[in-house]
Amino acid sequence: MATINISDLHPTGSDLFSDSESYINELGDGELDATYGGSTPIIWSVRASVVLTIAAVTLFTNQGEAN
Repeated sequence: MATINISDLHPTGSDLFSDSESYINELGDGELDATYGGSTPIIWSVRASVVLTIAAVTLFTNQGEAN
């Protein structure tokens, strides 16, 4: 069986971080702390609660119809 070795693999955009003039080095703590985006754990908690509530109501409604 043939084997393939990949030794020089760089993700797309990795060259932005490889030189001495990388913009990431110029960011201060204030700028890094001001980075926003994504979901917070509270949002996921609320989503899970809503899904579980809907599932419970559906389950109990279906059981009531079966009896």
